[in-house]
Amino acid sequence: MRDDNKKPKILIVDDEEKNLKLMSFIVKSCNYDFETAKNGFEALEKTKEYSPDLIFLDIMMPEMDGYETCKRLKEDAATKHIPVVMVSALTDKESRIKGLEMGANDFLSKPVDGTEVVIRAINLLRIKEFEDFLKHHNELLESEVKKKTAQLRESYIDTIHKLTKVAEY
Repeated sequence: MRDDNKKPKILIVDDEEKNLKLMSFIVKSCNYDFETAKNGFEALEKTKEYSPDLIFLDIMMPEMDGYETCKRLKEDAATKHIPVVMVSALTDKESRIKGLEMGANDFLSKPVDGTEVVIRAINLLRIKEFEDFLKHHNELLESEVKKKTAQLRESYIDTIHKLTKVAEY
């Protein structure tokens, strides 16, 4: 599971400075590492560089909105596993459904409540940690299966050679 010395990393994406400051304060108070981005393009770039464990993503941003940013994150094999929480003043059902269709894992309504931010972060980080553990465990198992298969193949070939030699006598 998670290395106890490694703090979870969170990316906060919002085009409004006051929202970045508020979310940063909340996340910092939980002793998480964090980075910020002011638009979707910067979010995609920072996600590749920073490898966050969780992303808080504003929906309404200029140039590339949160929906498109989330969609691109979820289409990329390197980032699709990162939980995304859409943060928005939009509270209608259609906006939330669209976010889910783009791959969002959860929603927060603005103005955000600090306790709600913390609880959602804890829950999604716990899920991410478990998924990372399973992924790592599966990689170890696949590696072990390949190794054992190669050993069996080698042993089989060696046995065939020995049987061939015995049959020649």
